[in-house]
Amino acid sequence: MDRVKIVDSVQVFEWSWIADHVPAEAAEELQQLSILLTGVQMSKQEDRWFWSASSEGVFSVKALKRLLFDEHRLGQVFILDWCKWVPAKCNILAWRLEMGKIATREALIKRQIHVEDSVCPLCNSEEESADHLFISCYVASVIWNAVSSWCKIPCIFAFSIKDLFGVHSNLKVSERKKEAVQGFILIVCWSIWRARNNLVFSNKPVKIDCIVSEVKVLGFLWFKNRSRFKSLDWKEWVSFVNM
Repeated sequence: MDRVKIVDSVQVFEWSWIADHVPAEAAEELQQLSILLTGVQMSKQEDRWFWSASSEGVFSVKALKRLLFDEHRLGQVFILDWCKWVPAKCNILAWRLEMGKIATREALIKRQIHVEDSVCPLCNSEEESADHLFISCYVASVIWNAVSSWCKIPCIFAFSIKDLFGVHSNLKVSERKKEAVQGFILIVCWSIWRARNNLVFSNKPVKIDCIVSEVKVLGFLWFKNRSRFKSLDWKEWVSFVNM
């Protein structure tokens, strides 16, 4: 509120800069901010919590219950199956990914964050969205083909992140293999995201064969020690025949 003044019933923004020179990029962002604030009317009232699910803006258990049992809303909710044998970091990434909370370049642009280049850093061919990076990108496609071939299942193919996380449930295989494939999908996503970040922030080249090897090694380590099937040995794992 210290930047907002009311002059003749008109809302005026007053900016006080420490630096003598304001970069052009910052000036442009300030102009965009001013445009966004044009329709916002400030008041001297203290900030308060407002619950958008209630017309009064006040939280109540009754209103929450009505919200949770709204059939229309429940029909649109995607429930992610939590994989018990992979670490929490893989499950959390999958959860954030499904909710669209991963900071891809497309997502950053939508949040009005300046990005020098919106193209996928792995393939340099299309805009980096979550669906592209983890599904249709050339690097991701090769990895999915390699993992599918190793697991001896039909090629993993999906139109969206939700489709990808439901692939394992549609396989006509044993429950043990379904559980393994579910975890592989999460590990692949985690490995792709880590490789992408290493490329963007550390300029470390992405090597597809290294990612595939990482998926196999980490998969064995976690599946053997964190799942119900602790009798599994490396030879059986590599061949993936008796899964």
